[in-house]
Amino acid sequence: MIFAVALLALAVLSAFALSAPARHSFGAASVPALNLVLKPHLNSDAVDYLDVQLTIGNPGVGAGGTLLRMPLIVASIPTARYDGDAIQARDRAGKLRLTRKDEAPTSVGIYRRWLATRNTVGDVVLTFRAPMRAVSASTRPGPLFDLRAEGRGLDGAGLAFLALPDNHITYRIHLHWDLSGMPAGSRGVWSLGEGDVSTFGQADLLADTYYSAGPMMSYPNDDRGSFAMYWLQPTSFDTALVAQRIQKLYGFMAHFAGDENSSYRVFIRKNPYHSGGGTALVKSFMFGYSDASAPTAGSLQGLLAHEMVHNWLQLEGSHGEVSWYDEGAAQYYSLVLSYRAGLLTPARFLEELNSRAAGYYTSPLRALTLEQAEARYWRDPLASYLPYSRGFMYLAMTNARILAKSHGRRSLDDLVLDIRKREVRGLSHDNAVWIGLVTGELGRQGRRDYDGMIAGRLLTPPRGSFGPCFRVARVPGRVFQPGFDTAAFSDPVRLVRGLIAGSAAARAGVRNGDRIVEVPNLQELEDDPSEPISLKVRRAGQPLTFSYLPRGKQALTYQWVRAPGVADSACRF
Repeated sequence: MIFAVALLALAVLSAFALSAPARHSFGAASVPALNLVLKPHLNSDAVDYLDVQLTIGNPGVGAGGTLLRMPLIVASIPTARYDGDAIQARDRAGKLRLTRKDEAPTSVGIYRRWLATRNTVGDVVLTFRAPMRAVSASTRPGPLFDLRAEGRGLDGAGLAFLALPDNHITYRIHLHWDLSGMPAGSRGVWSLGEGDVSTFGQADLLADTYYSAGPMMSYPNDDRGSFAMYWLQPTSFDTALVAQRIQKLYGFMAHFAGDENSSYRVFIRKNPYHSGGGTALVKSFMFGYSDASAPTAGSLQGLLAHEMVHNWLQLEGSHGEVSWYDEGAAQYYSLVLSYRAGLLTPARFLEELNSRAAGYYTSPLRALTLEQAEARYWRDPLASYLPYSRGFMYLAMTNARILAKSHGRRSLDDLVLDIRKREVRGLSHDNAVWIGLVTGELGRQGRRDYDGMIAGRLLTPPRGSFGPCFRVARVPGRVFQPGFDTAAFSDPVRLVRGLIAGSAAARAGVRNGDRIVEVPNLQELEDDPSEPISLKVRRAGQPLTFSYLPRGKQALTYQWVRAPGVADSACRF
Protein backbone atom coordinates (compact mmCIF):
# COMPACT_ATOMS: atom_id res chain seq x y z
CA MET A 1 0.00 0.00 0.00
CA ILE A 2 1.91 3.00 -1.25
CA PHE A 3 0.22 6.31 -0.57
CA ALA A 4 -0.82 8.15 2.57
CA VAL A 5 -3.12 11.09 3.16
CA ALA A 6 -0.39 13.68 2.71
CA LEU A 7 -0.25 12.76 -0.96
CA LEU A 8 -3.74 14.03 -1.70
CA ALA A 9 -2.35 17.28 -3.09
CA LEU A 10 0.86 15.89 -4.49
CA ALA A 11 -0.08 16.79 -8.02
CA VAL A 12 0.39 20.47 -7.18
CA LEU A 13 3.93 19.73 -8.31
CA SER A 14 2.76 20.00 -11.89
CA ALA A 15 2.47 23.74 -11.22
CA PHE A 16 5.79 24.13 -9.44
CA ALA A 17 8.36 21.42 -9.80
CA LEU A 18 10.18 18.63 -11.50
CA SER A 19 12.04 20.84 -13.96
CA ALA A 20 15.70 19.92 -14.23
CA PRO A 21 18.39 22.58 -13.91
CA ALA A 22 19.37 24.09 -17.24
CA ARG A 23 22.53 22.71 -18.81
CA HIS A 24 25.23 25.35 -19.18
CA SER A 25 28.99 25.52 -18.74
CA PHE A 26 30.12 27.37 -15.62
CA GLY A 27 31.73 30.74 -16.05
CA ALA A 28 29.33 31.93 -18.74
CA ALA A 29 29.84 35.69 -18.32
CA SER A 30 26.52 36.59 -19.93
CA VAL A 31 24.50 34.64 -17.35
CA PRO A 32 23.37 36.81 -14.38
CA ALA A 33 24.03 35.65 -10.82
CA LEU A 34 21.44 34.63 -8.25
CA ASN A 35 23.13 34.18 -4.85
CA LEU A 36 21.33 32.78 -1.82
CA VAL A 37 22.67 32.81 1.75
CA LEU A 38 20.75 30.90 4.44
CA LYS A 39 21.49 31.40 8.14
CA PRO A 40 19.42 29.35 10.62
CA HIS A 41 19.16 30.54 14.22
CA LEU A 42 18.98 28.12 17.16
CA ASN A 43 17.12 29.34 20.24
CA SER A 44 17.80 26.91 23.09
CA ASP A 45 17.13 23.49 21.51
CA ALA A 46 15.01 24.54 18.52
CA VAL A 47 15.46 26.68 15.43
CA ASP A 48 13.17 29.71 15.62
CA TYR A 49 13.94 31.45 12.32
CA LEU A 50 15.99 31.38 9.14
CA ASP A 51 17.64 34.55 7.89
CA VAL A 52 17.65 34.82 4.10
CA GLN A 53 19.81 37.03 1.89
CA LEU A 54 19.09 36.92 -1.83
CA THR A 55 21.17 38.84 -4.36
CA ILE A 56 19.73 39.22 -7.87
CA GLY A 57 22.24 40.11 -10.53
CA ASN A 58 21.16 43.32 -12.28
CA PRO A 59 17.42 42.48 -12.62
CA GLY A 60 16.64 45.68 -14.54
CA VAL A 61 13.10 45.95 -13.14
CA GLY A 62 11.31 49.20 -13.87
CA ALA A 63 9.10 51.20 -11.53
CA GLY A 64 5.93 49.22 -10.85
CA GLY A 65 7.47 46.00 -12.15
CA THR A 66 7.48 42.69 -10.29
CA LEU A 67 10.73 42.03 -8.46
CA LEU A 68 9.60 39.02 -6.39
CA ARG A 69 6.75 36.52 -6.22
CA MET A 70 5.82 33.64 -3.91
CA PRO A 71 2.71 31.82 -2.68
CA LEU A 72 0.96 32.75 0.56
CA ILE A 73 -0.86 29.42 0.54
CA VAL A 74 0.00 26.48 -1.67
CA ALA A 75 -2.17 23.33 -1.78
CA SER A 76 -3.65 24.28 1.62
CA ILE A 77 -0.19 24.77 3.20
CA PRO A 78 0.54 28.25 4.63
CA THR A 79 3.94 29.68 3.78
CA ALA A 80 6.19 32.24 5.50
CA ARG A 81 3.99 35.30 5.15
CA TYR A 82 6.07 38.44 4.69
CA ASP A 83 3.80 41.37 5.58
CA GLY A 84 4.63 45.04 5.91
CA ASP A 85 8.31 45.75 5.34
CA ALA A 86 9.44 42.20 6.23
CA ILE A 87 11.39 42.09 2.96
CA GLN A 88 14.09 44.76 2.79
CA ALA A 89 15.73 45.65 -0.55
CA ARG A 90 18.67 47.77 -1.60
CA ASP A 91 20.65 48.30 -4.79
CA ARG A 92 23.44 50.54 -6.04
CA ALA A 93 21.21 53.59 -5.62
CA GLY A 94 20.43 52.79 -1.98
CA LYS A 95 17.29 51.55 -0.28
CA LEU A 96 14.62 50.23 -2.62
CA ARG A 97 11.06 50.41 -1.34
CA LEU A 98 8.72 47.59 -2.34
CA THR A 99 4.94 47.46 -2.49
CA ARG A 100 2.84 44.30 -2.25
CA LYS A 101 0.07 43.05 -4.52
CA ASP A 102 -1.87 39.85 -3.85
CA GLU A 103 -3.18 37.89 -6.82
CA ALA A 104 -6.65 36.41 -7.08
CA PRO A 105 -6.91 32.96 -5.44
CA THR A 106 -6.64 29.90 -7.69
CA SER A 107 -7.36 26.21 -7.11
CA VAL A 108 -3.68 25.74 -6.20
CA GLY A 109 -3.20 28.67 -3.85
CA ILE A 110 -2.75 32.43 -3.43
CA TYR A 111 0.28 34.37 -4.70
CA ARG A 112 1.79 37.68 -3.67
CA ARG A 113 3.99 39.97 -5.75
CA TRP A 114 6.49 42.56 -4.55
CA LEU A 115 6.74 45.53 -6.92
CA ALA A 116 9.64 47.98 -7.24
CA THR A 117 8.71 51.62 -6.61
CA ARG A 118 11.50 52.84 -8.90
CA ASN A 119 13.87 51.48 -11.52
CA THR A 120 16.43 49.10 -10.05
CA VAL A 121 20.10 50.05 -10.42
CA GLY A 122 22.64 47.24 -10.60
CA ASP A 123 22.37 44.22 -8.34
CA VAL A 124 19.52 44.04 -5.84
CA VAL A 125 20.14 42.60 -2.36
CA LEU A 126 17.10 41.39 -0.41
CA THR A 127 16.97 40.31 3.22
CA PHE A 128 14.10 38.71 5.11
CA ARG A 129 13.53 36.41 8.06
CA ALA A 130 11.55 33.19 7.62
CA PRO A 131 9.73 31.89 10.72
CA MET A 132 9.21 28.21 11.44
CA ARG A 133 5.66 26.96 10.98
CA ALA A 134 4.11 25.80 14.26
CA VAL A 135 2.70 22.26 13.96
CA SER A 136 0.95 20.05 16.50
CA ALA A 137 -1.12 16.88 16.79
CA SER A 138 -4.13 18.80 15.43
CA THR A 139 -2.37 20.16 12.30
CA ARG A 140 -4.17 19.22 9.10
CA PRO A 141 -2.02 16.93 6.91
CA GLY A 142 -0.93 18.13 3.51
CA PRO A 143 2.02 18.24 1.11
CA LEU A 144 5.36 18.51 2.90
CA PHE A 145 6.26 22.01 1.75
CA ASP A 146 6.21 24.00 5.00
CA LEU A 147 9.38 25.21 6.71
CA ARG A 148 9.48 23.78 10.21
CA ALA A 149 11.85 23.15 13.09
CA GLU A 150 12.71 19.54 13.79
CA GLY A 151 15.13 18.21 16.38
CA ARG A 152 17.79 20.91 16.55
CA GLY A 153 17.48 21.69 12.84
CA LEU A 154 15.00 22.64 10.15
CA ASP A 155 13.61 21.38 6.87
CA GLY A 156 11.19 22.54 4.19
CA ALA A 157 10.68 23.43 0.55
CA GLY A 158 11.91 26.66 -1.00
CA LEU A 159 8.45 27.62 -2.21
CA ALA A 160 7.37 27.89 1.45
CA PHE A 161 9.87 30.60 2.43
CA LEU A 162 11.61 32.07 -0.63
CA ALA A 163 10.34 35.14 -2.48
CA LEU A 164 12.02 34.91 -5.89
CA PRO A 165 12.25 36.61 -9.29
CA ASP A 166 9.27 35.87 -11.49
CA ASN A 167 10.85 35.30 -14.89
CA HIS A 168 12.30 32.64 -17.18
CA ILE A 169 15.89 33.85 -17.04
CA THR A 170 18.69 31.32 -16.55
CA TYR A 171 20.92 32.29 -13.61
CA ARG A 172 24.26 31.22 -12.20
CA ILE A 173 22.83 30.07 -8.88
CA HIS A 174 25.01 29.83 -5.78
CA LEU A 175 23.76 28.63 -2.38
CA HIS A 176 25.78 29.26 0.78
CA TRP A 177 24.88 28.03 4.28
CA ASP A 178 25.95 30.18 7.23
CA LEU A 179 25.74 27.72 10.13
CA SER A 180 27.50 29.91 12.69
CA GLY A 181 24.31 30.01 14.79
CA MET A 182 23.84 26.23 14.78
CA PRO A 183 25.26 23.39 16.93
CA ALA A 184 28.73 22.06 16.20
CA GLY A 185 28.70 19.43 13.47
CA SER A 186 25.65 20.87 11.71
CA ARG A 187 25.31 20.40 7.97
CA GLY A 188 23.32 22.29 5.35
CA VAL A 189 21.79 20.25 2.55
CA TRP A 190 19.93 21.28 -0.60
CA SER A 191 18.20 18.96 -3.06
CA LEU A 192 21.16 19.49 -5.39
CA GLY A 193 23.99 19.03 -2.90
CA GLU A 194 25.46 19.50 0.54
CA GLY A 195 27.21 22.66 1.72
CA ASP A 196 27.94 25.40 -0.82
CA VAL A 197 26.44 24.48 -4.20
CA SER A 198 26.65 26.22 -7.59
CA THR A 199 24.54 25.36 -10.61
CA PHE A 200 22.62 26.93 -13.49
CA GLY A 201 18.85 27.23 -13.62
CA GLN A 202 15.84 29.49 -13.42
CA ALA A 203 14.80 31.08 -10.13
CA ASP A 204 12.02 28.50 -9.75
CA LEU A 205 14.71 25.90 -9.11
CA LEU A 206 15.25 27.47 -5.68
CA ALA A 207 11.52 27.18 -4.98
CA ASP A 208 11.08 23.66 -6.30
CA THR A 209 13.69 22.04 -4.05
CA TYR A 210 14.16 21.01 -0.42
CA TYR A 211 16.42 22.47 2.27
CA SER A 212 17.55 20.98 5.56
CA ALA A 213 20.11 22.09 8.14
CA GLY A 214 21.25 20.96 11.56
CA PRO A 215 23.08 18.10 13.27
CA MET A 216 21.56 15.54 10.93
CA MET A 217 22.13 11.88 10.23
CA SER A 218 22.51 10.51 6.74
CA TYR A 219 23.06 7.50 4.53
CA PRO A 220 25.76 7.34 3.37
CA ASN A 221 27.71 9.39 5.89
CA ASP A 222 29.15 11.64 3.18
CA ASP A 223 27.59 13.33 0.16
CA ARG A 224 29.84 11.93 -2.54
CA GLY A 225 27.51 9.51 -4.30
CA SER A 226 24.47 9.93 -6.53
CA PHE A 227 22.01 9.04 -3.75
CA ALA A 228 21.64 10.18 -0.14
CA MET A 229 19.04 10.12 2.63
CA TYR A 230 18.89 12.61 5.55
CA TRP A 231 17.01 12.82 8.84
CA LEU A 232 17.13 15.08 11.91
CA GLN A 233 15.65 12.76 14.56
CA PRO A 234 16.06 9.05 15.35
CA THR A 235 13.55 7.03 13.34
CA SER A 236 11.35 4.10 14.32
CA PHE A 237 12.39 2.11 11.24
CA ASP A 238 15.61 0.84 9.71
CA THR A 239 16.72 3.86 7.66
CA ALA A 240 19.87 2.11 6.42
CA LEU A 241 17.86 -0.81 5.01
CA VAL A 242 15.42 1.53 3.29
CA ALA A 243 18.25 3.66 1.89
CA GLN A 244 20.14 0.66 0.54
CA ARG A 245 17.07 -0.62 -1.30
CA ILE A 246 16.19 2.79 -2.72
CA GLN A 247 19.77 3.43 -3.74
CA LYS A 248 19.74 0.22 -5.76
CA LEU A 249 16.38 1.07 -7.30
CA TYR A 250 17.44 4.63 -8.12
CA GLY A 251 20.48 3.35 -10.00
CA PHE A 252 18.30 0.92 -11.95
CA MET A 253 15.74 3.61 -12.79
CA ALA A 254 18.38 6.16 -13.79
CA HIS A 255 19.92 3.59 -16.15
CA PHE A 256 16.49 2.88 -17.66
CA ALA A 257 15.98 6.60 -18.28
CA GLY A 258 19.51 7.13 -19.61
CA ASP A 259 20.34 9.50 -16.74
CA GLU A 260 23.13 7.66 -14.93
CA ASN A 261 24.95 10.86 -13.94
CA SER A 262 22.02 12.34 -12.03
CA SER A 263 21.60 12.56 -8.26
CA TYR A 264 18.71 12.17 -5.84
CA ARG A 265 18.22 13.12 -2.19
CA VAL A 266 15.57 11.95 0.26
CA PHE A 267 14.63 13.92 3.38
CA ILE A 268 12.80 12.34 6.32
CA ARG A 269 10.44 14.33 8.55
CA LYS A 270 8.65 13.20 11.71
CA ASN A 271 5.11 14.55 12.01
CA PRO A 272 3.47 15.34 15.36
CA TYR A 273 0.11 14.46 13.78
CA HIS A 274 -1.14 11.08 12.58
CA SER A 275 -0.14 11.08 8.93
CA GLY A 276 2.55 9.85 6.60
CA GLY A 277 3.09 10.18 2.88
CA GLY A 278 5.41 12.45 1.02
CA THR A 279 6.01 15.03 -1.67
CA ALA A 280 8.44 15.12 -4.59
CA LEU A 281 10.35 18.13 -5.86
CA VAL A 282 13.31 18.51 -8.23
CA LYS A 283 15.78 15.65 -7.78
CA SER A 284 14.47 15.05 -4.27
CA PHE A 285 11.67 13.81 -2.09
CA MET A 286 10.51 14.36 1.46
CA PHE A 287 8.42 11.81 3.32
CA GLY A 288 6.80 12.21 6.68
CA TYR A 289 5.82 9.69 9.29
CA SER A 290 4.49 9.60 12.83
CA ASP A 291 4.81 7.11 15.65
CA ALA A 292 1.24 6.05 14.89
CA SER A 293 1.99 5.58 11.18
CA ALA A 294 5.56 4.34 11.16
CA PRO A 295 6.43 3.07 7.68
CA THR A 296 7.99 -0.25 6.81
CA ALA A 297 10.89 -0.79 4.45
CA GLY A 298 8.43 -2.21 1.92
CA SER A 299 5.97 0.69 2.07
CA LEU A 300 8.75 3.26 1.78
CA GLN A 301 10.23 1.39 -1.15
CA GLY A 302 6.92 1.68 -3.02
CA LEU A 303 6.41 5.31 -2.08
CA LEU A 304 9.88 6.41 -3.10
CA ALA A 305 9.82 4.32 -6.26
CA HIS A 306 6.72 6.19 -7.40
CA GLU A 307 8.26 9.58 -6.69
CA MET A 308 11.56 8.82 -8.38
CA VAL A 309 9.78 7.93 -11.61
CA HIS A 310 8.50 11.52 -11.69
CA ASN A 311 12.09 12.63 -12.31
CA TRP A 312 12.03 11.21 -15.80
CA LEU A 313 8.53 10.36 -17.04
CA GLN A 314 6.21 13.31 -17.48
CA LEU A 315 4.31 15.17 -20.15
CA GLU A 316 4.21 18.94 -20.49
CA GLY A 317 0.86 20.60 -19.99
CA SER A 318 -1.56 21.59 -17.24
CA HIS A 319 -2.25 19.19 -14.43
CA GLY A 320 -5.71 18.35 -15.74
CA GLU A 321 -4.33 17.48 -19.16
CA VAL A 322 -1.41 15.27 -18.17
CA SER A 323 -2.11 13.83 -14.69
CA TRP A 324 -3.24 10.54 -16.28
CA TYR A 325 0.29 10.13 -17.69
CA ASP A 326 2.40 11.66 -14.94
CA GLU A 327 0.73 9.67 -12.16
CA GLY A 328 -0.12 6.65 -14.30
CA ALA A 329 3.46 6.24 -15.49
CA ALA A 330 4.73 6.66 -11.93
CA GLN A 331 2.32 3.93 -10.79
CA TYR A 332 3.22 1.65 -13.67
CA TYR A 333 7.00 2.01 -13.71
CA SER A 334 7.45 2.17 -9.94
CA LEU A 335 6.00 -1.34 -9.92
CA VAL A 336 7.53 -2.69 -13.13
CA LEU A 337 11.05 -1.35 -12.56
CA SER A 338 11.06 -2.49 -8.93
CA TYR A 339 10.19 -5.96 -10.19
CA ARG A 340 12.80 -5.90 -12.95
CA ALA A 341 15.41 -4.73 -10.44
CA GLY A 342 14.73 -7.80 -8.31
CA LEU A 343 13.29 -5.83 -5.39
CA LEU A 344 9.87 -7.52 -5.62
CA THR A 345 9.11 -11.24 -5.64
CA PRO A 346 6.46 -12.48 -8.10
CA ALA A 347 4.05 -12.86 -5.17
CA ARG A 348 4.64 -9.30 -3.97
CA PHE A 349 4.40 -7.97 -7.52
CA LEU A 350 1.03 -9.69 -7.93
CA GLU A 351 -0.22 -8.19 -4.67
CA GLU A 352 0.75 -4.67 -5.71
CA LEU A 353 -0.63 -5.16 -9.21
CA ASN A 354 -4.03 -6.22 -7.90
CA SER A 355 -4.07 -3.37 -5.42
CA ARG A 356 -3.78 -0.92 -8.31
CA ALA A 357 -6.44 -2.75 -10.29
CA ALA A 358 -8.86 -2.79 -7.34
CA GLY A 359 -8.43 0.95 -6.86
CA TYR A 360 -9.51 1.50 -10.46
CA TYR A 361 -12.36 -0.99 -10.85
CA THR A 362 -14.03 -0.27 -7.51
CA SER A 363 -13.71 3.53 -7.64
CA PRO A 364 -17.14 5.21 -7.43
CA LEU A 365 -15.76 7.90 -9.76
CA ARG A 366 -14.33 5.53 -12.38
CA ALA A 367 -16.69 6.69 -15.14
CA LEU A 368 -15.94 10.41 -14.77
CA THR A 369 -14.40 12.11 -17.77
CA LEU A 370 -10.93 13.57 -17.33
CA GLU A 371 -12.46 17.06 -17.24
CA GLN A 372 -15.03 16.07 -14.61
CA ALA A 373 -12.41 14.43 -12.43
CA GLU A 374 -10.16 17.49 -12.60
CA ALA A 375 -13.04 19.76 -11.53
CA ARG A 376 -13.31 17.73 -8.32
CA TYR A 377 -9.60 17.04 -7.88
CA TRP A 378 -8.78 19.55 -5.14
CA ARG A 379 -11.92 19.00 -3.06
CA ASP A 380 -12.48 15.26 -3.24
CA PRO A 381 -9.63 12.86 -2.39
CA LEU A 382 -11.21 10.06 -4.44
CA ALA A 383 -11.03 12.31 -7.52
CA SER A 384 -7.35 12.99 -6.79
CA TYR A 385 -6.64 9.23 -6.78
CA LEU A 386 -8.31 8.62 -10.14
CA PRO A 387 -5.38 9.64 -12.42
CA TYR A 388 -3.16 7.14 -10.59
CA SER A 389 -5.33 4.07 -11.14
CA ARG A 390 -6.80 5.09 -14.50
CA GLY A 391 -3.42 6.00 -15.95
CA PHE A 392 -1.93 2.76 -14.68
CA MET A 393 -4.64 0.60 -16.25
CA TYR A 394 -4.49 2.48 -19.55
CA LEU A 395 -0.70 2.13 -19.79
CA ALA A 396 -0.88 -1.57 -18.89
CA MET A 397 -3.45 -2.05 -21.63
CA THR A 398 -1.37 -0.06 -24.12
CA ASN A 399 1.73 -2.11 -23.30
CA ALA A 400 -0.12 -5.36 -23.95
CA ARG A 401 -1.46 -4.13 -27.29
CA ILE A 402 1.98 -2.97 -28.46
CA LEU A 403 3.57 -6.26 -27.43
CA ALA A 404 0.91 -8.24 -29.29
CA LYS A 405 1.03 -6.18 -32.47
CA SER A 406 4.85 -6.11 -32.64
CA HIS A 407 5.19 -9.78 -31.64
CA GLY A 408 7.21 -8.74 -28.61
CA ARG A 409 9.67 -6.52 -30.47
CA ARG A 410 8.33 -3.26 -29.00
CA SER A 411 6.59 -2.23 -25.79
CA LEU A 412 5.40 0.74 -23.79
CA ASP A 413 9.05 1.32 -22.85
CA ASP A 414 9.78 2.52 -26.38
CA LEU A 415 7.11 5.22 -26.20
CA VAL A 416 7.91 6.62 -22.77
CA LEU A 417 11.64 6.67 -23.49
CA ASP A 418 10.97 8.50 -26.74
CA ILE A 419 9.07 11.14 -24.74
CA ARG A 420 11.92 11.29 -22.24
CA LYS A 421 14.44 11.92 -25.04
CA ARG A 422 12.26 14.68 -26.45
CA GLU A 423 12.13 16.38 -23.07
CA VAL A 424 15.93 16.22 -22.66
CA ARG A 425 16.37 17.77 -26.12
CA GLY A 426 13.92 20.55 -25.27
CA LEU A 427 11.30 19.34 -27.76
CA SER A 428 7.56 19.26 -27.20
CA HIS A 429 6.35 16.28 -25.19
CA ASP A 430 2.66 16.88 -24.59
CA ASN A 431 -0.56 14.95 -25.10
CA ALA A 432 -0.42 15.54 -28.85
CA VAL A 433 2.99 13.87 -28.98
CA TRP A 434 1.66 10.92 -26.99
CA ILE A 435 -1.30 10.55 -29.36
CA GLY A 436 1.04 10.59 -32.33
CA LEU A 437 3.25 7.91 -30.80
CA VAL A 438 0.47 5.58 -29.73
CA THR A 439 -1.40 5.84 -33.02
CA GLY A 440 1.88 5.24 -34.83
CA GLU A 441 2.14 1.95 -32.93
CA LEU A 442 -1.50 0.86 -32.88
CA GLY A 443 -3.29 2.86 -35.57
CA ARG A 444 -6.96 3.65 -34.97
CA GLN A 445 -7.05 1.32 -32.00
CA GLY A 446 -4.49 3.51 -30.24
CA ARG A 447 -6.63 6.61 -30.73
CA ARG A 448 -9.82 4.80 -29.63
CA ASP A 449 -8.13 3.59 -26.46
CA TYR A 450 -6.84 7.06 -25.63
CA ASP A 451 -10.19 8.74 -26.27
CA GLY A 452 -11.93 6.10 -24.18
CA MET A 453 -9.57 6.66 -21.28
CA ILE A 454 -10.16 10.43 -21.39
CA ALA A 455 -13.94 9.87 -21.59
CA GLY A 456 -13.98 7.52 -18.59
CA ARG A 457 -14.95 4.39 -20.49
CA LEU A 458 -14.14 1.06 -18.81
CA LEU A 459 -10.59 -0.10 -19.48
CA THR A 460 -10.38 -3.85 -19.90
CA PRO A 461 -6.89 -5.38 -19.57
CA PRO A 462 -5.99 -7.58 -22.55
CA ARG A 463 -4.07 -10.81 -22.26
CA GLY A 464 -0.31 -10.70 -21.95
CA SER A 465 -0.14 -7.48 -19.95
CA PHE A 466 2.58 -8.70 -17.59
CA GLY A 467 4.29 -11.70 -19.08
CA PRO A 468 3.49 -15.42 -18.89
CA CYS A 469 3.22 -15.72 -15.10
CA PHE A 470 0.14 -13.56 -14.62
CA ARG A 471 -3.17 -13.84 -16.41
CA VAL A 472 -6.31 -11.69 -16.21
CA ALA A 473 -9.43 -12.98 -14.47
CA ARG A 474 -12.88 -11.45 -14.01
CA VAL A 475 -13.88 -11.44 -10.35
CA PRO A 476 -16.85 -10.03 -8.41
CA GLY A 477 -16.28 -6.94 -6.31
CA ARG A 478 -18.04 -4.09 -4.56
CA VAL A 479 -17.74 -0.35 -5.16
CA PHE A 480 -15.78 1.60 -2.56
CA GLN A 481 -18.28 3.60 -0.50
CA PRO A 482 -17.28 5.39 2.72
CA GLY A 483 -20.98 6.18 3.07
CA PHE A 484 -20.96 9.98 2.82
CA ASP A 485 -19.52 12.82 0.74
CA THR A 486 -15.76 12.15 0.64
CA ALA A 487 -15.06 15.86 0.11
CA ALA A 488 -15.48 16.06 3.90
CA PHE A 489 -12.01 14.55 4.26
CA SER A 490 -10.45 17.53 2.44
CA ASP A 491 -12.62 20.17 4.08
CA PRO A 492 -10.85 22.04 6.94
CA VAL A 493 -13.98 21.60 9.11
CA ARG A 494 -14.31 17.87 8.28
CA LEU A 495 -18.01 17.42 9.02
CA VAL A 496 -19.82 14.31 7.81
CA ARG A 497 -22.45 15.31 5.27
CA GLY A 498 -24.46 13.56 2.59
CA LEU A 499 -24.78 10.38 4.65
CA ILE A 500 -26.11 7.61 2.40
CA ALA A 501 -29.17 5.95 3.92
CA GLY A 502 -28.68 2.23 4.35
CA SER A 503 -24.91 2.42 3.79
CA ALA A 504 -22.46 0.54 5.98
CA ALA A 505 -21.55 3.87 7.57
CA ALA A 506 -25.17 4.63 8.46
CA ARG A 507 -25.69 1.11 9.82
CA ALA A 508 -22.56 1.47 11.96
CA GLY A 509 -23.97 4.64 13.55
CA VAL A 510 -22.26 7.49 11.67
CA ARG A 511 -24.43 10.64 11.51
CA ASN A 512 -24.45 13.84 9.49
CA GLY A 513 -22.64 16.54 11.48
CA ASP A 514 -20.10 14.23 13.07
CA ARG A 515 -16.69 15.92 13.07
CA ILE A 516 -13.94 13.72 11.63
CA VAL A 517 -10.92 14.01 13.93
CA GLU A 518 -8.56 11.62 12.14
CA VAL A 519 -8.42 11.18 8.37
CA PRO A 520 -8.06 7.52 7.37
CA ASN A 521 -5.95 6.54 4.40
CA LEU A 522 -8.66 6.45 1.76
CA GLN A 523 -6.42 5.25 -1.03
CA GLU A 524 -5.30 2.22 0.92
CA LEU A 525 -8.93 1.49 1.78
CA GLU A 526 -10.03 1.85 -1.84
CA ASP A 527 -7.21 -0.41 -3.04
CA ASP A 528 -8.01 -3.19 -0.54
CA PRO A 529 -11.59 -4.55 -0.80
CA SER A 530 -11.26 -6.41 2.50
CA GLU A 531 -9.96 -3.52 4.63
CA PRO A 532 -12.45 -2.01 7.14
CA ILE A 533 -12.47 1.68 7.90
CA SER A 534 -11.91 2.97 11.42
CA LEU A 535 -13.63 6.35 11.48
CA LYS A 536 -12.83 8.54 14.50
CA VAL A 537 -15.25 11.42 15.09
CA ARG A 538 -16.45 13.79 17.78
CA ARG A 539 -20.18 14.18 18.43
CA ALA A 540 -21.41 16.68 21.01
CA GLY A 541 -17.86 16.84 22.34
CA GLN A 542 -17.60 13.07 22.80
CA PRO A 543 -15.04 10.92 20.92
CA LEU A 544 -16.54 8.01 18.96
CA THR A 545 -15.03 5.37 16.68
CA PHE A 546 -16.98 3.47 14.01
CA SER A 547 -15.61 0.43 12.21
CA TYR A 548 -17.24 -0.91 9.06
CA LEU A 549 -16.45 -2.24 5.59
CA PRO A 550 -16.71 0.77 3.22
CA ARG A 551 -18.24 -1.07 0.29
CA GLY A 552 -21.46 -0.58 -1.66
CA LYS A 553 -23.09 -2.13 -4.70
CA GLN A 554 -21.70 -5.05 -6.69
CA ALA A 555 -19.18 -4.33 -9.45
CA LEU A 556 -17.44 -6.45 -12.05
CA THR A 557 -13.69 -6.14 -11.55
CA TYR A 558 -10.56 -7.60 -13.07
CA GLN A 559 -7.61 -9.03 -11.18
CA TRP A 560 -4.47 -10.86 -12.17
CA VAL A 561 -3.88 -14.40 -10.96
CA ARG A 562 -0.78 -16.55 -11.04
CA ALA A 563 -0.74 -18.83 -14.08
CA PRO A 564 -0.39 -22.47 -12.95
CA GLY A 565 2.71 -24.41 -13.88
CA VAL A 566 4.91 -21.39 -14.66
CA ALA A 567 8.12 -21.18 -12.63
CA ASP A 568 9.33 -17.93 -11.03
CA SER A 569 12.34 -18.00 -13.33
CA ALA A 570 10.01 -17.50 -16.33
CA CYS A 571 8.27 -14.49 -14.85
CA ARG A 572 10.58 -11.78 -16.23
CA PHE A 573 9.16 -9.26 -18.66
